[in-house]
Amino acid sequence: MDSSSYSESTSTNGGGSVIPICKPELRPYEGKKISSLEEGISFYEKYAQESCFDCRRFGNRSSGGVIIFQYIVCNRQGFHTVDSLDVDVSVSEDGNVSDDDEVSSKKRRRRGTKRCGCGARISFKFFSDFGDKYYLVHQFVEKHNHAMVDKDHKRFMKGNRSLNDVHYKFVEDCTKANIGPTSTFNLLKEFFGGYDVVGCTLNDVRNCSRDIKEKLKEVDVQMILNQMQEKKRICEGFFYKYQLSPEDNKLVSLFWSDAESRKHYHMFGDVVAFDTTYSTNRYRMVFGPFTGKDNHGCPIAFGAGFVSGENCDAFSWLFTVFVECMGVAPRIIITDQDWGMGLAIEKVLPGTRHRLCMWHIMSKLFEKIPKSISDREKFSKEFKSCVWSELLDPDEFDILWTSIVEKYSVEDHKWFKDMFLIRHMWIPAFFRDVPMGSLMRTTSFSESENSFFKRYSKPLFNFADFTLQYNNAIDAQRNQTERLDYYDSVITPKYVTDLAFEKQLASVYTNRMFRVVQELIVEADKSCRMISMSTLENIEVFKVSDARKKIFTVTHEIETESYECECKLFLRCGYLCSHLFFILRNKDVNNIPEKYVGNRWLKSELLKAVHGLTIDESASDRGMQTRAFRNKDHLIDLDNLLAGIGPQIFKDDCAGSSSLDKNDSIMNIYGIVVPEEITAHAPDVVSTKGGASDKKSRIKSSIEKAIEKANKPHRRCGKCHKVTDHNARSCGRKQT
Repeated sequence: MDSSSYSESTSTNGGGSVIPICKPELRPYEGKKISSLEEGISFYEKYAQESCFDCRRFGNRSSGGVIIFQYIVCNRQGFHTVDSLDVDVSVSEDGNVSDDDEVSSKKRRRRGTKRCGCGARISFKFFSDFGDKYYLVHQFVEKHNHAMVDKDHKRFMKGNRSLNDVHYKFVEDCTKANIGPTSTFNLLKEFFGGYDVVGCTLNDVRNCSRDIKEKLKEVDVQMILNQMQEKKRICEGFFYKYQLSPEDNKLVSLFWSDAESRKHYHMFGDVVAFDTTYSTNRYRMVFGPFTGKDNHGCPIAFGAGFVSGENCDAFSWLFTVFVECMGVAPRIIITDQDWGMGLAIEKVLPGTRHRLCMWHIMSKLFEKIPKSISDREKFSKEFKSCVWSELLDPDEFDILWTSIVEKYSVEDHKWFKDMFLIRHMWIPAFFRDVPMGSLMRTTSFSESENSFFKRYSKPLFNFADFTLQYNNAIDAQRNQTERLDYYDSVITPKYVTDLAFEKQLASVYTNRMFRVVQELIVEADKSCRMISMSTLENIEVFKVSDARKKIFTVTHEIETESYECECKLFLRCGYLCSHLFFILRNKDVNNIPEKYVGNRWLKSELLKAVHGLTIDESASDRGMQTRAFRNKDHLIDLDNLLAGIGPQIFKDDCAGSSSLDKNDSIMNIYGIVVPEEITAHAPDVVSTKGGASDKKSRIKSSIEKAIEKANKPHRRCGKCHKVTDHNARSCGRKQT
């Protein structure tokens, strides 16, 4: 057995003493000459590690800026005088407890102490003889009054635990990947082969993350503004704007969009969904991404903003800056029924159609149906078929709505009357003549985007953490788009008909959208039927029955070769309907005219802008372009480092130390230095309608209250002695 793994006890003056046994060359002795103080301290720490005890510095005496005496003692020297009830301690859910000098939290509990009055110590004294400066071991007391740490527990000793550069690099990369301290430690443990060789504890990793977050307090806003300023300097296409309160320079609102997002807006920004979300940051500022649908039918972010309030002024500023950034307003913007948003859109976006999210409205339907209606399910089915139909024109909708509400006697119900008055803002019938009016009917795309961003964020994130993870989310989104572009370039879809224009559209449409169009082509080839055909002057009129046995009128202007179907699918969605495909097939058309192929769903290399570009289409964030290669180089360096010295890093005789400080870690994680000058401060925690701090403070709907009441366990009434939902005080009263 290695002599460093055990200790031998001796008795002195009848008392128990322990003299550690170690290799002779590691044992100090009085008079030993040391060239420098750092070398002496390192020598004694090495001795302590081998002997299985921890040590700590115990002060020094200086003269003329030179340390004359340096004292180091056993970590169990002295006695703990602080009331144990007042000592902070961090306790994890899995029972991990921090050491004496480690991280503390707001939790307090009784705890023991390591101090037992141990007298083991060493002191170094400075000497200078004719210019030769050195230190001598002035005093060395090797006897301890306690047992040495068991060899199986050596890894928990503070001297054997130290986060070195490899640990810090791993923690930094995990932080950038939104991996928490616990998962980071588990990864480290698996990577290096077990708890005994990982070189640190879970609390060490937690403390490291905590210290980095603590360093960002009060500077995170200034950091991201500096970072955005730097991005703007590198790439002119990057845009950001913010507002500070005039009294104390606290952040009030912020908007940003990079060059790629701005380019995407000009390609796909005909319809924009805007939906606010909460619980993404510690200040409870409202986060609002501007979202559209790309040529694959996937959500795509155009920009994002933070606002402190949900009033007209806050949203007016955000919408104004959005248009300033993009150069042109969207044709349609979809939001929920927020009053402030509505006023802001009316004020700032006069040429934009404001559409209300149908899902937000229809989700309240069952709650609004009067209890007097016996067959609520039947009413709901009829009402939804009327509301969601995209084949009714406004007059037909009005007639059908009126007949339904009169049939069920809800024509005077306030909610139904209110929704009818604003029907032009949410009913599909009123958007049939708007280009791409059926592209999005709800804010579900924006809500899906919010949910997507929330997977990358946490409620207690500061702005630096949030923007870091927002950028990661955008990278993931763009990676998905590039993956779909790749599939479009290498995969040829299977054809299900012999029609030439099926192959034509497969070559120009993205794979996802071609599947949608292909179903319509199949329907045209297999299910559509000609009901009648007539000619009026220069116009051919066809009556076509589809798979649902519905009949639609298709017109063909012979002179201009123009086609139109009364279902208006091409106008609403940007691709032809089965009725038109049927007519084109019957006319032996092999290639669909370019104007009926459209621009919206073309493969990325064929795309054309829907707005017309106002910024350099080739503009891109050059810093972002090189980041992947820079990270790849880091990964290769780390891999080489671990391959070469991995087995040596965590050996008992090589605890290692870090050359990084917290500022370096912040630079490595966030890509920006900690600012020295602070001109923009973090906002106060704001109160918003969706920002309830807990479930108890959130306003519940009547349905939630009813469900909660139904699930509440009944008790026996002390007055009527029945098991019910009332008590003796409310017994006999009418229950609501």
